[in-house]
Amino acid sequence: MKNDLFLKINELVIEGLKAEGLQWFKPWKSGSENQPFNLATNRYYNGFNIFMLNCVMRANGYEYNQWLTFKQISAKGGKVIKGSKSTEVYLWSIGYWDNKLKKFVAPKLVKNINPSEKLDGGSDRYRKTFSVRFYKVFNVAQTEGIEPKKIVQVVVENDPIKRADDVVDAYCKKQSPFNIQHSNEGAYYNSNLDFVNMPRLDTFVDSDSYYKVLFHELAHSTGHKSRLNRKTLIEVVKWGDNTYAKEELVAEISSMYMVGLLGLNPTENVENSQAYIKGWCKHLTDKPKECVYTMQSATKVVDYLLSK
Repeated sequence: MKNDLFLKINELVIEGLKAEGLQWFKPWKSGSENQPFNLATNRYYNGFNIFMLNCVMRANGYEYNQWLTFKQISAKGGKVIKGSKSTEVYLWSIGYWDNKLKKFVAPKLVKNINPSEKLDGGSDRYRKTFSVRFYKVFNVAQTEGIEPKKIVQVVVENDPIKRADDVVDAYCKKQSPFNIQHSNEGAYYNSNLDFVNMPRLDTFVDSDSYYKVLFHELAHSTGHKSRLNRKTLIEVVKWGDNTYAKEELVAEISSMYMVGLLGLNPTENVENSQAYIKGWCKHLTDKPKECVYTMQSATKVVDYLLSK
């Protein structure tokens, strides 16, 4: 069942990459009001669900990124418009397999166990694993009798460059003594010395393109062992290896998402070469489970970059 899920997610991502390149990961509109959330619980979706629901919203031209299950729609006194097609979202939960009782320990019961407990023979009693549940949801535009939640427009700085600069400044201060230096050596993140190097701003076609590249490098920096401790950054052996490819895709997806959230409109480096896209599609096709890891890692990066 899990393998079928991985394959299904892979197909969606690969179709998006082939059709739109990395633009597929860019939010429909800038602003936090665009993040998909459940209209009944008022909770935001996360992980791969963000990309999936954004994609469906864009494809259908929905005005609101608000979603409900069939049961939630009925509970609110509404109904699904005849012929509407649902979208599947996935809830991932961390739990443990009990090697003694031969059963799965539900996530809500994990607090009642000792993960380091041993069996008589000295082997681990519990093995960390995960479970996944599926939910079919409908956009509020696919319903009758349900009013969308009115979005309160927060007055924010309307200059995307100022917003981007504020995010970068806050991130650097939070990671002190982390710094960004500028030289002619190109754009890169040095994980050993923990700094980002960037070409000077005036070498880019526009400021938006500068920040897109900068967010790519900052995405790499979030993987440092003192931050998210991301294995695709920590375990890179050499340039171009499999782990490096995964880390690059995480950084590019994160960068595209930041570009969309902040309202930037870069004119260079927006689309990667077809060779890169083809390479990533092959990589994801060969190893379906890594697609889910990539999506989840990218959303963690964005959350970390935006956290205060």
